[in-house]
Amino acid sequence: MANARVLPKGIYLKTNGLFEGRFQYQGESYTIYGKNVKKLEKDLAELRYEVEHGLKGKGDNMSLNAWFETWLYDYKSETIKESTRVRYEDYYRMYIKSKMGQKKIAQFKPIMIQRHLNQMAAADYSTKTIADTYNILHSMFKLAVQNDILYRNPCDAVVLPKTKERKRRVLTIEEQQLVVKYSRGRLCEQLVRVALGTGMRAGELQGLMWKDIDFKNREIHVNRTLVYVRDKQTKKYVFKFQVPKTKSGIRTIPMQDDVYKALQRQKWQITEMKMREKRWNVKPEFENLVFLTITGNPRRSNDFLNDLERIREAINKDRRKQAESEGKKPELMEHFYPHSLRHTFATRCFEAGIDVKTVQYYLGHASIAVTMDLYTHVTGEKAWSEMEKLNQLYRKLG
Repeated sequence: MANARVLPKGIYLKTNGLFEGRFQYQGESYTIYGKNVKKLEKDLAELRYEVEHGLKGKGDNMSLNAWFETWLYDYKSETIKESTRVRYEDYYRMYIKSKMGQKKIAQFKPIMIQRHLNQMAAADYSTKTIADTYNILHSMFKLAVQNDILYRNPCDAVVLPKTKERKRRVLTIEEQQLVVKYSRGRLCEQLVRVALGTGMRAGELQGLMWKDIDFKNREIHVNRTLVYVRDKQTKKYVFKFQVPKTKSGIRTIPMQDDVYKALQRQKWQITEMKMREKRWNVKPEFENLVFLTITGNPRRSNDFLNDLERIREAINKDRRKQAESEGKKPELMEHFYPHSLRHTFATRCFEAGIDVKTVQYYLGHASIAVTMDLYTHVTGEKAWSEMEKLNQLYRKLG
C-alpha cells in the first residue's frame, strides 16, 4: 500500500487501465477519459474552465452527423417544403459530412468552420454554395445552444470568405448546336431538345406527364415537379410529386416546332421501349411520365447531369483528336449543367428580341429581378459586340 500511486484530485483509475477524470458543476456531471495522467489532468482543468465560464455545454458525445438528423427531422422538416429538406440533405452530404460529420459538436471552434469555408472558396465554390453551407451549420449550432447542448454558437465568430465572381454558364449558339448534335441517338436526346426549347427546370421536366402535353394547341402545361427525396419515416429515398414553389411556377409554355417534334419522337420512343425492353417495369403512378429511364423508372436530376457530362466528354474527345491531327492545342468545352440549358433558353429569347416580362412567364420566375439578372448579362455582352460595329464605322471615317 505504501507504494500505491496517488492520483490528482478528480482522477480515478478504471479497471480497464484507463484513467477517468470527472467533476460536477451546478448539478451536472462531466467525465473524460485518458491513458496519460498528466494529459488527462490538463484536459480536465481546461474542461472545468470552459464549463465554469460558459464555453462548453453537454454535447461532448454527440457527433455532427447525429445532430444533423435531429436538427432536420425533429425540428426543420415540419416547417419547410420537402424540396427544401432535400436541398439541406444534399448540401450537408456534399459540403459538410465527409469533412466534419464525425466530429463531436462540442469540439467545434470558430477557426475550424472558418478554415472549412476558406477551403471551399479556394476550391472555387460559388458565393451562394458557401453561404448556404454556413447557414446550415449556423442553424444547427443555434439549435444546440437553445437546447443547452452548447453554450455558444461557433459560427457567430465566422466571417464568410470573399469569392471570385462566377459567370453564369450559358451555351453559345455553336455550343448549343454541338450539344444537340452529340445528343442524337442517345436516350436523352429529346429531353435535351425540350430543355433547350422551353427553359423548364430539371424537376419540372422529370415530373412532366403526357396529359400535360396539348399537341393540338401546341402547349405544355407545367404544374408539378418530381423530386427524389429521403422519406422522413423510413429514411429511404423515394420519388415524390410536388407542386411548384410559387404560383408563377404553374404556367403554359407554347411549343416551338423543334419541341413539338421532339415530344412526338419521345412518345414514339416510349412506346418502342415498352414493347422491346425486357427490363421495362414502370410503376402505375409513373407510367404517364414523358421522360423515363430505359427500365421505366423516373429520372433523377443526377441522371440528366450525367447525360450532359457524357455529351461534353464526347465533344471534347473529338476536339482532342482534331487538335492532335492539326498539331494544335484543343479548345475544350467547359462543364455545363441542366440549369445551364435553362439559362441558354433565356439568353436565346433575349437575343431574339422577346421582352423581359414574357421570358419571366416562360421561366416561371416569381420575381422579375431574377429574369432581369439574366437580361442584364445578355445586354452587357451585346454592348461589346454593338460597340465593335461603331469601331468599324469610325475606322472607315478615318
